[in-house]
Amino acid sequence: MTDEPKLTDEIREGDRIVDRALGAAAEKLGEANPELALEPGEPKQNYVKMAVDYGPLIAFGLTFFICKIFKLVPAADSLIWASGVLGAASALALIGGLLAERRIAWIPLVSCLITIPMTILTVVFHDATFVKIKMTIVDVLIGGILLGALAFKKQPLKLLLGEALKLKDTAWPKLTVYYALFYLAMAGVNEVIWRTQSDEFWLTWKLVSMIAGPILLSICLLPFLMKNMITDQPADKAQ
Repeated sequence: MTDEPKLTDEIREGDRIVDRALGAAAEKLGEANPELALEPGEPKQNYVKMAVDYGPLIAFGLTFFICKIFKLVPAADSLIWASGVLGAASALALIGGLLAERRIAWIPLVSCLITIPMTILTVVFHDATFVKIKMTIVDVLIGGILLGALAFKKQPLKLLLGEALKLKDTAWPKLTVYYALFYLAMAGVNEVIWRTQSDEFWLTWKLVSMIAGPILLSICLLPFLMKNMITDQPADKAQ
């Protein structure tokens, strides 16, 4: 009987670890306040966060497939039109996030600053290559920044996610490397796919990977996170 409360506490702690890990993935390296993923009492802010993160991407995909299916434009121009929508939606999402949260998150800002010039180049030169390599550039920048910060003994993930994930100090450098390698791998795969596959296949992969990729990464990292999580010690443990 004495083991039953202990087992219950361990199950609850396991649930908390899963919630924190998935929350961290959904926040995509802390683009906004990481605590939003852990505070169910603030659904409005969560909806705004999701709209800012995924609204432009969904608008991009919908525009492309609607143009393709209903033949609104020549087939070769579907990605061009979708790129224009992506640029406009990215700017609107950034402004909407600023109005809702009273601040600009750095990753959406960097992404937007790269997306808008790339979409302009795509439309002006009528060449979808620019919007395709945008994903490569963003992922390489994120991975490079993480590894560069680590080389200078900085812990960017701890700064961004430290309130949401209570990890041992020795775990943060490893977690930083895992995330950096993930984004660099995503950049490499993007280069292979857009150069060898159709626009439809590339866009489908882009939509799936950008939404599901970070979540799958966090699921894969669960054993590492559970091993290195700092758990709250019960106040009456010593009694």
